Amino acid sequence: MNTINLKRWPSAILIFLTVFLLSCSKEEMNKESILSAQTSATASASATSQFLSIQSNGDWRIDVTYISGGTDWVSKTPANGTGDANVVLQFTPNGSFENRVSEISVTSADKVVKLSFTQQAIVMPSARIPNPVWIEIPSGGGNSDCVALTHEIVIRTLTVRNYSMLYDKKEKIAYWVAYPHNPSYLGSTGRTDYWQPDPNVSATLQPNYFSGITGYDRGHQIPSADRTITTLANNQTFFFTNMTPQLGPLNQQLWANLEGQVRGWMSASDTLYVVTGAILKTAGGNETVTYATDSKGLKVAVPNYYYKVLLRLKGGKYDSIGFWLEHRSYGSGQATASITKSVDQIEQLTGFNFFSSLPKTMQDAAEATNIPSDWGL
Repeated sequence: MNTINLKRWPSAILIFLTVFLLSCSKEEMNKESILSAQTSATASASATSQFLSIQSNGDWRIDVTYISGGTDWVSKTPANGTGDANVVLQFTPNGSFENRVSEISVTSADKVVKLSFTQQAIVMPSARIPNPVWIEIPSGGGNSDCVALTHEIVIRTLTVRNYSMLYDKKEKIAYWVAYPHNPSYLGSTGRTDYWQPDPNVSATLQPNYFSGITGYDRGHQIPSADRTITTLANNQTFFFTNMTPQLGPLNQQLWANLEGQVRGWMSASDTLYVVTGAILKTAGGNETVTYATDSKGLKVAVPNYYYKVLLRLKGGKYDSIGFWLEHRSYGSGQATASITKSVDQIEQLTGFNFFSSLPKTMQDAAEATNIPSDWGL
């Protein structure tokens, strides 16, 4: 019996070792190939980042395949690594009317996890809705010489408002120019310099600015750079009714910088509602009004003040900020908290009721506060 056991013993050891090694190899193989990945399947048009959660026992890498909406709009930090990780997916805001889709692949050893990611299209501001419900349109103020005007454009077969204004036919300036702003209004159209009379107003009731204004710049109220989606959209910003006689050092420096800051805030909002205005006298004030001369010798009132009020819609919530400037040079810096006011304060100075189409409780809450730090100031 001992002889038989001695003959079988090496075989038993061999079988045991074989099973053990196969089991270890299987464990190691399973360990190397563990992989899972999760991220939100959709993001809003204005979103710029989200997490991709990876669980892995080995090395991994991330690849992006673009299905629609162009290329290179998703980046990942880091793009490869080892073990469990939370990767930041970053993407530019979607400024188009169509969803854009990508496929995110995470590869580790012999395993691949593929995830579909869609960034939603922008939602256009309401089109051709009666003026009272346009959030950006102020109420009150003005006088019997004023007329309200609206210019429309077509974007991808959809007729939308470009901007509205309250124009004083006697003083030849607009007291406010109001417009919604989001990426749908931006495109590849360059500055057209289409200096023309406004076709909605008799040429006899507006300045002639073909050759400029003596001693002043032709200062836009809605900037050319805010309307680059089509040639018509940009052309309309050069109508003479949109201009005021503005000192060059203000127009070309702080005012231009503020316009750029507004576009930055717009890009981080769902929609930014903007009212830009020129004021001759504060409400109840007795300021002296001076006049410039257009290219045909017509007198045009020179504003004593300029203002901007902004209402930001983001994630279903509204907040606001106002800017108030005397008509003078401020130097070449950016707009700072020192020239901000609450929208309520600017309403008191101008006599206009801004964003009056909002429900009153929502309007009051948004307009009463002035928190420049919320706007990076």
